[in-house]
Amino acid sequence: MPVDSRRANPVRRVGAKFIDLAVILGVAAIFYPVGPLLGFLYSLFADALPVRGFSGQSLGKKLLKLRAVSLKPGHSKVGADGAPALTYRDSLFRNAPVGVATFFALIPIWGWAILALIGFPMMIVEIYLLVRAPRGQRLGDVMADTEVVEL
Repeated sequence: MPVDSRRANPVRRVGAKFIDLAVILGVAAIFYPVGPLLGFLYSLFADALPVRGFSGQSLGKKLLKLRAVSLKPGHSKVGADGAPALTYRDSLFRNAPVGVATFFALIPIWGWAILALIGFPMMIVEIYLLVRAPRGQRLGDVMADTEVVEL
C-alpha cells in the first residue's frame, strides 16, 4: 500500500462511481450503437486505464483524488509513484459486481427489469459493505484483493 495513504471516504467513493456512471452513459449515447459496449468495457476496466497519470484510477477516482490499490503480497505491477498498480484482471474482478448492473442498465426494457431485480439489490450490498466492512472493501474489492485509498 502507498505510504501516507488512508482508506477512502465512502461518500467520495460513491461520488467517483457516479462520475464514472455519467461517463458510461455519455459514451453509450454519443457512440451508439457501439457506445453501450464501450461503456460496459469502461465499467469493467476503468481502474487499469493505460493512460499516463491514471494508475489505479478511473476518471471519477482521478477527479476525487482516490486510487484503487492491490493488497496482494508481491504484486509485481507498480505505478509511477511506487504504489501497487492494478492489472486488467484486478480491475475486471473488482468491477464485476457493478459491471453486471451497468450491463443490464444499458439494455432497454428487459435489461431494466433485470436491473431492478438483481442490480439494485447488488448495489445496496456493495454500499453496505463500503460503509460497514472493516477496511471499506466492497464485494469487488474482496474478489480482487484491492482497496481504495485517498491520495
